[in-house]
Amino acid sequence: MVLWSSGFVGAVLAGPAGSVSGVLAWRYLITAAVLVTAVALTRRAVITARGVAEQCVIGLLAHVVFLGGVFGASAGGVGAGTVALVCAMQPMLVMVVGRLAWDDSARPVQVAGLLVGLLAVAVSVGGDLGSLGAGLLLPVAGLLGLSGAALLERRWRPTADVLSCLCVQVALSAGVFLAFAAVTGGLALTVTPTVVGALAWLVVLSGLGGYAAFAVCLRRLGSSRTSLLLYLTPPVTTVWAWVMFSETPGAAQWVALTLGGVAVLLSWATPSRGAGRSAARPVAEAPAPGGARAGSRS
Repeated sequence: MVLWSSGFVGAVLAGPAGSVSGVLAWRYLITAAVLVTAVALTRRAVITARGVAEQCVIGLLAHVVFLGGVFGASAGGVGAGTVALVCAMQPMLVMVVGRLAWDDSARPVQVAGLLVGLLAVAVSVGGDLGSLGAGLLLPVAGLLGLSGAALLERRWRPTADVLSCLCVQVALSAGVFLAFAAVTGGLALTVTPTVVGALAWLVVLSGLGGYAAFAVCLRRLGSSRTSLLLYLTPPVTTVWAWVMFSETPGAAQWVALTLGGVAVLLSWATPSRGAGRSAARPVAEAPAPGGARAGSRS
């Protein structure tokens, strides 16, 4: 969660760059270059054509749709709090799909944990709720994208290693973000030491660390338990802001952090039947869905 939430810091640091689409394009282009080099140097096994196709779908959902929805909503004036609350529905959505598709059982304490988690996000964002409207479709798209990526990982259970899967996902996403930035004229950035540092932060901590950590969690813990951890994103982001920008958390943020921990513990103590089927696999066989602040920025 520390890595997953670090994207907020990178987004703030990259503010002087002047182009959100440009930051995304260059972030993914650099990340893709790092991953391609790492795969080549480590002589990873070649992924099958079907495996590549599956990772392309997961990449589009977890990176392009999720981040596109979150950034698009923010650019369209949708409040960060509204985006956070919409994205906070992911654990519930994953649990419902797990119940329908895999006959997972949902114990009362787990449902209570989900509701407490949603309350934690609501307390964390406080009054930062934007107006509803057509713009709400964008965070909904982001919610469906990240949830779909996690569920497809469970459904397909790819056998390729994490590094190779993430390489395919990021390379495809880099092409999409690069094309969008070029078409919209946002590819050029105001290059300063701060912006360069922000891109390095986004590539290493968020792009590589956050996504890879989420991939390992999906393989070790399963989609349901991993999704539950997203309830901690807003409060952990608050701690990031406190450490990096001296934004002292208020009482509401501390309450939210406590509620988020309680929510995860309630649901964590009694995993759903079948929720860990896809988790009982070696770490080296996981794909990687997306990483961004489950509320506003990455």
